[in-house]
Amino acid sequence: MTQPTQEADLDVRRIHLPEGLVGFPATEYEVRAVATGLFDLAPVGDAGPSFVTADAAAFFPDYHPEIDDATADRLHLSTAEDALVLVVVTIAEDITRSTANLLAPLVVNTRTSDAEQVVLTGQDLPLRAPLVAA
Repeated sequence: MTQPTQEADLDVRRIHLPEGLVGFPATEYEVRAVATGLFDLAPVGDAGPSFVTADAAAFFPDYHPEIDDATADRLHLSTAEDALVLVVVTIAEDITRSTANLLAPLVVNTRTSDAEQVVLTGQDLPLRAPLVAA
């Protein structure tokens, strides 16, 4: 599979994660834009914690994760343009210490709203990449 594009055009969207997020079992989430390139990822029905996510392209323009064919098939991705890549963000009190998880992005099929958190292997990517330059 080719690298997914990373353009966020979400306002509010419900997505389905059959496997949930790593460590969290909820499978239905709402993605709500909160600022340019930033989104709240909240389980439907308050079934767990919410997460801050970021459009990878907005914060990491050189980030191009390779999604394997099996994942692309599970997500019914026929073209890279159908994929949106979000990264989970850890917000620090000092914004310059906030980080994003580039090792396990959330890949969303923008046509079907199917999604999966993909733990990337064989790619040298950080678990805690600075969100903004210090």
